[in-house]
Amino acid sequence: MIPYLIPFNPVGDFVLGDNIKNLSINFSFKIADFSHDEIAPSINYSVNNPQITLYVSNGKIDFIGCYEELLFNGINLIGITIEEFSSILDSTYTEVDIVDFEADDLPQYIYEFES
Repeated sequence: MIPYLIPFNPVGDFVLGDNIKNLSINFSFKIADFSHDEIAPSINYSVNNPQITLYVSNGKIDFIGCYEELLFNGINLIGITIEEFSSILDSTYTEVDIVDFEADDLPQYIYEFES
């Protein structure tokens, strides 16, 4: 599968809100159960080549994590700067929030783009 991004739509074969059971027929997922996590309960379904993790709650895909490849207009978005991404989208952004979810003390920047 090629993880090709269509903004606000699917990433390759994976669509936000889809039932994971429908995808289990076609993919061999590695499953990690974090359903008892107090902060972000989910069950994570991962595939390799390229590495993608689906974060699932109540049987539905909530988030899609792409770690090696995510194509948009033929360009791999993994590893590019926010300025390059803004140029590719031909859209401006504003910094919305800075969060630190992990114990590594590396902040995550969340940007909002105009549609």
